[in-house]
Amino acid sequence: MSVARAFEIIRAVTRSGGQATPLEIAEQIGVPRASVYRLIASLECEDVVQRSADGGGIELSAGFLRSMISGASTDQIIAGFEEAMSCAANNWGATAFLGRLNDRSVEVVHAVAPCDTRNGFVHPGTSVRPAHACSASRAILAFLPKAQAAAIIGDECEAFTDRTITDMEGLEHELAVTRSRGYSICDEEIDPGITSIAAPVIIGRAGVVYSLGVVSFARRIHEQGIARIGEYMNAMAREVILTSAQNFFCARA
Repeated sequence: MSVARAFEIIRAVTRSGGQATPLEIAEQIGVPRASVYRLIASLECEDVVQRSADGGGIELSAGFLRSMISGASTDQIIAGFEEAMSCAANNWGATAFLGRLNDRSVEVVHAVAPCDTRNGFVHPGTSVRPAHACSASRAILAFLPKAQAAAIIGDECEAFTDRTITDMEGLEHELAVTRSRGYSICDEEIDPGITSIAAPVIIGRAGVVYSLGVVSFARRIHEQGIARIGEYMNAMAREVILTSAQNFFCARA
């Protein structure tokens, strides 16, 4: 099987919304259905695609998506997430940000301000974030093995404000709540008057590498509703991997 054929199938799947039947793939790439079945079987063996839960379609595998996202350059990742971040920023009038897990830290690698900045906005910067306090960090740490999360948090947790959670018991409870509701909240824990909300980007069974969030003035976030924003970011994060795949592969068509 040629590399070109493999990418044609991957693009066909992403263009179809993340799942396509062999017939749909055959029609898109102009190859007989019997040949498509053979190509799909080869890609399944390599863990590039997998059968959908109902067995009727083909989708990109969790392992392949993780490899794609983890192995991409920062510029490629930013391009893949840009559309989702712009939507979030403009929907809530807040700055959207992308957090990324490194070996021993979480950093914000990109931020997108809303188009309408007449009422002001908050920019989180692009740097390593406090693991114990930042929503970008806790959205990721909540889904890591306990020992790995504890190693990233470290032994000393600085109290930036009187609302910062600094004890390990409190942090473990906050991470458990994050896993349960699907998003993390940093409500004036780093800067007074500033609130952020972030959701984990979960790549199937492959785990969490990125988080997607928004940050704004605490008053504005509370007026719009933390739960509303959190649920929106959770839904956005669930879709962002597919969007990234579409941007990575369709752009090369």
